[in-house]
Amino acid sequence: MVLKKFFHKNSVKASIFFLAVFVISFAILYLINFVPNELQDQNITTEPSGVASTTIVNKKQYELPIRIVINKIKVNSIIQNPTTTNNYTLNDLLLRGVVRYPGSGLPGEGNMFFFGHSSRLSVVNNQAYRVFSELKTLVAGDTILVYSEKHVYTYRVNNIKIANSEDVLVDFSVKKNMLTLSTCNVFGQKQERVVVEADFVGSASL
Repeated sequence: MVLKKFFHKNSVKASIFFLAVFVISFAILYLINFVPNELQDQNITTEPSGVASTTIVNKKQYELPIRIVINKIKVNSIIQNPTTTNNYTLNDLLLRGVVRYPGSGLPGEGNMFFFGHSSRLSVVNNQAYRVFSELKTLVAGDTILVYSEKHVYTYRVNNIKIANSEDVLVDFSVKKNMLTLSTCNVFGQKQERVVVEADFVGSASL
């Protein structure tokens, strides 16, 4: 009864009292995450739309390569990024362009290995069969560009060789950031391979 008279005579003070209790209660509930989501701040960070084209290596995020350009030999091809080493899958993807070998490096990180077809036969209409036809004409110092969605990575050729397929062993564990390209020396024959190695020079935003 005394409390009722107090609030009746002091309505302003009562309003301030209840407001203070409400604010303090809300603050406590907010801090312990009991406030409904629709009442909380909506500053939510979502994954970028290109998340499918990135991967995590040693807690760092790297982009997948999507295109290779070698102006000297007129190469401008999309890059396939399979997740399996199944031969049937890889052979099928070679019909669409250059393939990055699963488990090899990424742009600017480790030894990135690309392979593709080569052919000088005029009857071959699929351009994917010709993509690396002029690979063995490259010389030390030539530039190779590899594109991701947001960057262009520059590599400089340092070594070109013809090797027996049984002797071609690409080391993915090397710490050096580089690019290795390979193709058959003669169309339809796998005994000899053209192998090009290039050093990573740098990258730039697109």
